[in-house]
Amino acid sequence: MKKPLIKVGFLVSYDWHLLNNALPLVYPYADVIYLALDKKRLTWSGNPFEFDEEAFQAMVKQINTEKKIQLYEDNFYVEGLKPMQCEVRERNLLAKAMGEGGWHIQLDADEYFIHFADFVKYLHKIPLNQKEINISVAWINLFKKTNQGYLYVITAQPDLIQIATNRPYYEHGRKNGYFNHTAPFYMIHDTWARSEAEIWQKISNWGHRTDFDTKTYFEFWKSVNETNYHNFKNFHPLRPEAWQSLGYCQGKNIHEFIQNFQVPKFPLSTWQLFLRNNRNIARLKALWKKIF
Repeated sequence: MKKPLIKVGFLVSYDWHLLNNALPLVYPYADVIYLALDKKRLTWSGNPFEFDEEAFQAMVKQINTEKKIQLYEDNFYVEGLKPMQCEVRERNLLAKAMGEGGWHIQLDADEYFIHFADFVKYLHKIPLNQKEINISVAWINLFKKTNQGYLYVITAQPDLIQIATNRPYYEHGRKNGYFNHTAPFYMIHDTWARSEAEIWQKISNWGHRTDFDTKTYFEFWKSVNETNYHNFKNFHPLRPEAWQSLGYCQGKNIHEFIQNFQVPKFPLSTWQLFLRNNRNIARLKALWKKIF
């Protein structure tokens, strides 16, 4: 039987250069890759961003040895819509451009998938022609680049993000009302390990920028370093308890970090994953909560 297509879509903006890290990790194992880029080079907040057209094209040409990559340009900023609304609109437009069928995987340029080849094999074991489903994996969030390495976030429970689906439809970021299946894989999320200018640009244009005090959090981020990182607890900008503490790993760049990083054992056992990923058990749990 022919295996379903693996379609990967990246949202591309001011941090497009991070695709140099993200694309090579998925390129050999994807059937097609779409890069969604705003025609006018505007963020979801309507702000123009610097974009080196020549360097971008050269990067894509160097990676795209098998002609898998397609550029999808459209107007993703709409005046009057909030940043998160623009994000959701772009994700749905990208899904439409990628076409029906196969597994749809949507990633951001700052997400580096560890063991993507094994994840593709995992997807191929899941029936595609079933009721709508999301496949979630765990994030390992990079918090800051230091002189010799990276500070990363430690969580008690896996920080899950929905990335793959058999019926692409998005309501809030990559979230929707579908059943969420947890797959025991990790992505490195290069979300905060950037220069001060890049971090300020990020949080000023982020879909969540209206959900927390960006200036105060920016000052906090600047204060964290290799010597004091162990002093900070519960510091997620939206849900403080979600990020419990920080860890450290050496690496002069992302490639060295990934080589040196000891991927943790997935915090859910095979039995726990079975219980979590069983639709019938999920229905019973939901019914129990309604009754009691």
